[in-house]
Amino acid sequence: MSKYSICILDDKIPAIQLSDYMDDKSIFNRNNFKHLLSLERSNWDDIALYELIDNLYKEDEYELTGFSQHSFFFDYCSDNLFSPDIVIFDWDMGEDVEEKDPKKNLIELLKTKYCLIAVFTEADKDDEVSNVLSESDFDNYKDRILLIKKGDENSVEKLKNDIENKLKLFSFKLNQILKKNTLQSIDNILIKIGKLSFNQFISLFGEKAANGEKELSGSDFIDIFLEKLKYELTSIGINSLELKTDDENIGDVNKIRELWHYRLYHKVTDNIIRKGDILKHKEDYFLVLSSDCHLNKFWNKNLGYLLLIKLHKVDKNNVSFKKRLNYRNNSNLTSYSLSSLVNPSPIEFLTILPSMILEDETYIDFALNSRELSSIEIDIPEDNNSNQKLLLKHLNGYEKILSISEPFISALFLFISNHFSGFGLPDFSVELKDSIKENISKLKKDN
Repeated sequence: MSKYSICILDDKIPAIQLSDYMDDKSIFNRNNFKHLLSLERSNWDDIALYELIDNLYKEDEYELTGFSQHSFFFDYCSDNLFSPDIVIFDWDMGEDVEEKDPKKNLIELLKTKYCLIAVFTEADKDDEVSNVLSESDFDNYKDRILLIKKGDENSVEKLKNDIENKLKLFSFKLNQILKKNTLQSIDNILIKIGKLSFNQFISLFGEKAANGEKELSGSDFIDIFLEKLKYELTSIGINSLELKTDDENIGDVNKIRELWHYRLYHKVTDNIIRKGDILKHKEDYFLVLSSDCHLNKFWNKNLGYLLLIKLHKVDKNNVSFKKRLNYRNNSNLTSYSLSSLVNPSPIEFLTILPSMILEDETYIDFALNSRELSSIEIDIPEDNNSNQKLLLKHLNGYEKILSISEPFISALFLFISNHFSGFGLPDFSVELKDSIKENISKLKKDN
């Protein structure tokens, strides 16, 4: 297995002592640490840091890097592909550094890098850091934060044990192999498309713009790229990991809903309207069903009509929708179940978009009645270009909330298509149904 990469962020790394050989504002590598450790211990202002680095350096399973300030780490990451497995984060960076807010820097690190973070501090004598880490800002990251107090005995051994425990986390277990395989997959894609010049690629896959040039939108390029990335990742595989385990009850329903929300939905920040977008108009929510091909030349292909389906909040205070549901046979409602997005029972045309939005720290479901198709008429733009895309600015009073991800939106579209009207034939008589059932039963294999 590959070595774990550990990056140490600490202003007490004495690089200034070897300024002729290393830049204290750049990254320190293993060779730099070798020379730093050769200095007399009196050259180290922080003996606990020296002992930690010395012990980590001697461990074969770790590859060491470091920076003397938090900001140097962030600057380096913005300019380079750099993503360590573990970061040792010094809380006490001193008063002379540009960034004096360790809490802010720690939150930025947690949000931008998936890694295990060991907060290394001597400021916790009065539980100062422990109290900060217990704040709600860190609730979503507790599984990735450790606290190591400078001067504690067996701090390296504690760090190693904590790393082994964190390997039980799904994402941390996949961390190295997924990053490695993704980078290799991207290289494979670029090798293939690198056979074309930039102009050739856009000419092949782009569409003719109003000025006669060929253009390829960012979203269309991403669609092409992601399909190939999926193929490349599948080809490489993750055979060194067994993705199986005994069934484990998570227990926390909101955590389950949070993870399913992440899988089902995504949020795109641009203003392009696409199939699968969920729009909000005042207090009402709608799902866009018009195809992307038609939305890309909206007024030419659709004459300005946008196909939508309304979404109903599953809430006891939703009086109108509740009344319509209860007008039916109540036994159907009380026995309603949903094994997947497209497999409801027994109301076969009614599905649920679970955990669609978060309100008051609770995930809210929305019902979708496939027989409630509608369209809205979008005003014709004044620029006379019927081939332009439909943008959010063309929909007065609407906002884009989020979008349904694949493969769910494609399957949901087929579900709606198959159920928006039904097939509506006369029922067989009871006697005929019984006779058919009897004949089928005769085909059962004899024991």
